[in-house]
Amino acid sequence: MGYSLVMNIDAPQDHLPPLLGESDPAPFEVVNRDGRTPMLLVCDHASRAIPAALDRLGLPDAAFERHIAYDIGAEAVSRRLSASLDAPLVLAGYSRLLIDLNRPPGHPQSIMEQSDGTPIPGNAQLSDAAKRQRIRDLFEPYHDAVNRALARIWESDMAPALFSVHSFSPNFGGKPRPWDVGVLWNHDPRIAVPLMELLEAEGLNVGDNEPYSGHDLAYTIDMHAGAAGLPSCVIEINQDQVRDEAGVERWSGYLERALAKILEQPGLHRVERF
Repeated sequence: MGYSLVMNIDAPQDHLPPLLGESDPAPFEVVNRDGRTPMLLVCDHASRAIPAALDRLGLPDAAFERHIAYDIGAEAVSRRLSASLDAPLVLAGYSRLLIDLNRPPGHPQSIMEQSDGTPIPGNAQLSDAAKRQRIRDLFEPYHDAVNRALARIWESDMAPALFSVHSFSPNFGGKPRPWDVGVLWNHDPRIAVPLMELLEAEGLNVGDNEPYSGHDLAYTIDMHAGAAGLPSCVIEINQDQVRDEAGVERWSGYLERALAKILEQPGLHRVERF
């Protein structure tokens, strides 16, 4: 795929100390662990937190109000959906600026030295040891939590569905993005196609694999669902529409109504290859 993994399995681990201190939050949060709906919600870019030891990566406070640090509104929408659908949810505990949980380690967009024109001083010329530390302490615990949450749903003798909540900037790299929402998917249409139809019926401008494409790379759903034949997709909401409580409530309503219908589809909860 044109990139190599940062982490060589034969490389020494350098016995690096933990990146997270006692006052730092955990690398993930599990909400509604015992939710009865066999759909796992995940939010890869829920947080803008930075471990105290990394001194905000040398960035001003204003940088953490922007999309480069986290997906604005995505955590709030995810929490509402978890409650309304009675579905378990795994939230990321740290900013995407440290390591992007929706990219494989070693990918050019995993740990970036610049994002949307903004240099990230704390990521400049990062050593392999420091990259491995972020993989070990942030990336792996989050994805292990996703695996455990899916395994818990499997225990109910029901194949789980996976639904990933993101938001996008309506302008990126100087180019406008006109959609209200994007639905990202690869080969499995079971959630994505009816979701697009239901959201369009709400009068929304829906992007089919816009502003990003699930055909290119959507690591979390590819890794945890696509490889296992589980139904999955990613939602990308225009961040300007979920900046306040009213917007979060409106979008949670759109998604709750749509997903409630989709979850009733015969044959959704089974392993299929597309």
